[in-house]
Amino acid sequence: MVRRAWVATAVVAAVAAGEVWGACCYFSAQDRDVNQPGQKAFITWEPKEKKESFTVQPAFEGDARDFGMVIPTPGQPKLDEMPRDFFKWLAVYTILLPMPERVRPEWEPVAYRMARSPGAVFEKGTDGAVEEDSLGVTVLEKGVVGSLDYKIITATDANGLFQWLKENRYKYAGDESTLDHYIRQKWFFTVMKIDAKQMKTGPDGSYQGEVTPTRFAFASEKLIYPLKITQISVKKNTEALFYVQSPEQMDLEGDWSWAWSYRVMWLNSGTVCISQKQMTDEERRELEDRQRRIEEMRREVPGFDTTKLDWAKRLGEKDAALMEKPLAHYAQAGMPDAGKEARVVGLAAMKEELWAGYLNSAGSGSDTEFARQALARLDTQYPPEKGSLVRVPGGAGEPGPAFWWFPNREAPAADVEALAKLKGVLTPGAYLCKFRKTFLKEEMKRDLELVPVAKGSEAEYYRVLPQSPP
Repeated sequence: MVRRAWVATAVVAAVAAGEVWGACCYFSAQDRDVNQPGQKAFITWEPKEKKESFTVQPAFEGDARDFGMVIPTPGQPKLDEMPRDFFKWLAVYTILLPMPERVRPEWEPVAYRMARSPGAVFEKGTDGAVEEDSLGVTVLEKGVVGSLDYKIITATDANGLFQWLKENRYKYAGDESTLDHYIRQKWFFTVMKIDAKQMKTGPDGSYQGEVTPTRFAFASEKLIYPLKITQISVKKNTEALFYVQSPEQMDLEGDWSWAWSYRVMWLNSGTVCISQKQMTDEERRELEDRQRRIEEMRREVPGFDTTKLDWAKRLGEKDAALMEKPLAHYAQAGMPDAGKEARVVGLAAMKEELWAGYLNSAGSGSDTEFARQALARLDTQYPPEKGSLVRVPGGAGEPGPAFWWFPNREAPAADVEALAKLKGVLTPGAYLCKFRKTFLKEEMKRDLELVPVAKGSEAEYYRVLPQSPP
């Protein structure tokens, strides 16, 4: 379902001329996000330099001849065109890795029948010249980015800006008070027009399409994302998906934090990778407290939904290797994360060790023919092209080594190969965090401020947990 707004932009096409729709995005926690529409933004933050950027890709549908956007930013932005498939690459990059499964050969007909566990285009039309307006609007810059005509402006008065938008055929659907919220903070406005004639025409003659993503880079004292301006074009709620890259892992504040739902999911999972864990008393109390608070929030704000963490990781050597040779490293993002003592083994070596262990422990009445058949079935259960086998030394009650199957992550080869284009965009050493939230209209009274996660509370979520959403 496509929503009628997107975060950080206000649609200003004439309402009478047709409805304007929000941005499409790759949305869900797993592979469905490649196809599901919604709203999306890729945000980067450099705290030492006080530099922020966000990339958005609006989509629209309607019969208006001109569509427009108003994007407020705390600093004067530099605009760059991003590749059209940019958000598709991010979606494919952040598909969660499957959970590993314990290899358990069914040696005996009954006793062991156990189910396995589960490039920029930028023009300055005026060479930096400033155009002043009698309405208190100053045009600092104008040009073309991708297929979009844009102007970067400042304003001293909300009524004057409202009139300027009207006179320049930006039929702004909001009110002066929303504009005044940003004028009082001395923010900049980027106004953009979309030439609908460049887009596809639907069966009813309406224009529909998705424009090339645009990156806005600017100076800012804090990591902030304009949300309030979106409220004017939302009927009930709007869905938003964020990718955030920063030296520190970032989160929304207070009740909007992704930690509320993520910690509940993690504590309920009981399994992290190949380690079995028991919930401690402290964790049990945390789970109860979090569940109680979530219920309170839903009573306080009917329809409230928590922010969902979809993927999170500090990018490292494996990720750098993935962007260098995507097809070689995508399946497991390098090597399975099974600990220092673990090692990847071949199918034949695993079968040989399993068979030796079986013969050593089998009783005199064992059905060796059935056991041989069980060993042969491993060939079809664990084909090398579909995953990696990992040997973990014995310990913690294990009589001998354990073998685990790490299924490959899969995506079309062409989409995987395109991940090389993320090199230079994703930064090894930085945290990349992907989260989503449905904002109610009444929640959208302020802009989003993102803050660092407390030291020691960072989350890494790149492998499916038993409680992960489908």
